[in-house]
Amino acid sequence: MFAFTLEPDRVLLTATLTGEWSFETVLAYEPHLRQQLALLRASGRPRLFIVDCRTVVQNDDVGEALRLAVARLGQLHPDRTAVVFAGSIEKNSARRVGDLNAPIFPTMELARDWVTGKVYRAQSPATVHDEPSDAISEGFAVRIHGPADVDLVLTPAAALETARRISDAAVGALMEKARTEPGASGVPHFVEAL
Repeated sequence: MFAFTLEPDRVLLTATLTGEWSFETVLAYEPHLRQQLALLRASGRPRLFIVDCRTVVQNDDVGEALRLAVARLGQLHPDRTAVVFAGSIEKNSARRVGDLNAPIFPTMELARDWVTGKVYRAQSPATVHDEPSDAISEGFAVRIHGPADVDLVLTPAAALETARRISDAAVGALMEKARTEPGASGVPHFVEAL
């Protein structure tokens, strides 16, 4: 019904879900999932997770139980999750595997590329853009759209944390620029203006 593959070098966990799931399957899956995610968390590196549910069958009630099990993960939530779901069933059915915000891919290859960041690294990482991204609220989510075809949908909590991280990184870059510019006082201009 479920199996885990852990790739410690990539800090990547893959859960393969198969067969017809019941409430008992969800109850058995949750502690195993927590144990595997705890191993990932111990790495101290970004944690990646793929859920392969191409051959799983579940009804709405079991799907809701699985979603609630994933919602209870708290600090064990991976940093990046992808769902692999192939078939003619609507994508909403794939949402029943747990993480409502995880993108859905039709193949393992596409999911691996996205979750490991290969897609983003392939888009000339040396390009530095000098235009801000747009951010708008869409229902209960935040969409960020910017240069180089950036298009993200985040929960409000993830958007706030991303904004904090971007702010911290920008201040760090400005401090480094001020430190390395010839004749600089070591204090960025935005700080001097304050």
